Amino acid sequence: MRRKNVRRLGGVLCFLFVMMTIHAQYTVSGGQGTPLLAITEKPLQVYLVNGMENVSISYTSTSSSHQWYRYKTKALEREPVTCEQNGTTSVIRNIEDGYGYYVEEPGMNGWYVWIIDYSKYIFNPQSLTVKYGDCSSVRLTVSPAVASMSYHLPANGLTRNLTRQFDVSYQTLKWMEDSKQFVPETKQMTIEGATADNLLIQDKGSERNVPLCDTEFTLTGDQFARHFGLEKSITSDIYTAVAIDVHADTTLIADQVAEDGRMSAPVEVHFAAYANEPVASMFIWKIYRSADENGPENPLVRFPGEEVDYTFREFGKFTVELEVSDRSGVCTDNSVSYELDIMESGLEVPNAFSPGTTPGINDEFRVSYKSIVNYKCWIFNRWGVEMYHSTNPAEGWDGKKGGKYVPPGVYFYIIEAKGSDGYKHNKKGSINILRPKTIDDEIIEK
Repeated sequence: MRRKNVRRLGGVLCFLFVMMTIHAQYTVSGGQGTPLLAITEKPLQVYLVNGMENVSISYTSTSSSHQWYRYKTKALEREPVTCEQNGTTSVIRNIEDGYGYYVEEPGMNGWYVWIIDYSKYIFNPQSLTVKYGDCSSVRLTVSPAVASMSYHLPANGLTRNLTRQFDVSYQTLKWMEDSKQFVPETKQMTIEGATADNLLIQDKGSERNVPLCDTEFTLTGDQFARHFGLEKSITSDIYTAVAIDVHADTTLIADQVAEDGRMSAPVEVHFAAYANEPVASMFIWKIYRSADENGPENPLVRFPGEEVDYTFREFGKFTVELEVSDRSGVCTDNSVSYELDIMESGLEVPNAFSPGTTPGINDEFRVSYKSIVNYKCWIFNRWGVEMYHSTNPAEGWDGKKGGKYVPPGVYFYIIEAKGSDGYKHNKKGSINILRPKTIDDEIIEK
């Protein structure tokens, strides 16, 4: 059972001690403070002691005859150790750092105890520096270097290193989706390593761990020093951040969106980018046709800045890509992109409407259109008098002139329009106004 979480170590020591008592019945004492059972890797238990003064190991079983051994690399290369026998309990003293000790007893499953003198490997930092920092990781190193604490498995002599755990704290930024902004955050995390000369802080999936703002790092540790009351902290100089975190959204300022998601031109779109400024300092929006393999390198248009408005007037599929770089040019993020499908043009004109009779139901002259980028419409009565004029296909005519309804009957329209695909929609025809005659709201036709 490998223990990696120091803060939970105290809660499991009792369990480990009971397991040790049942299977091996070893007790380690001595040194300054209470010896620490750092790891159990069956059949081996690794103990840390703070100094070797008065360190001893005792063993209790149902037998009154015990033979102790110790090994340096593996149990087959053992050498006997003298002990003090007191009934069914025996004790060995003059323990040395870096040895495994055990009792060989017929009919018992053999357990081994490895002793490490932590005072030789204590975490005693004098300086903390950033060894390397990039877009997704930061490496810290402590000076002077501390040696790794190793032990050997009794069966085959393989070397294992104890894992040290260090707490690191620093300032970063946290993205708030609801308010569309970054807010300051103090980040605290635990990092691991056999030594303290290559400690890694890195992003994991969607979790951003690298700092998004300039900060200093404070390293505290390790868990073994904490157990013995020897924990120390060290703070680095200010680290200049290079990692960037980019978010963006869009707003359709004027649109017609079909059920299949395609858009009717002209469609004006507002693009907004958010990043951890001032680390992120260069924003470039690129717009290109999606089918163009060289589009990202040779876009149709290129806009600098966090926000941009653009009106799509042409038919086709377009890609809008955001590229954000940090102030030093080390990190670039182009993960944000949008696909827009501008549909081909179309224009249909109704042949009748009934103003003032059924509000909200066919009570306006209104064309049905898609991707119309230029539009002019005139409506005349039978004497050629202009009743209505518009340059916006989204507008409708309510059948009034001068605030009064025109008489029912046949009227004539002329429409000149151009689509986003370049197609010209030139239409002429008649439109019937259907409504009962009421003298009060009619206008004079001439």
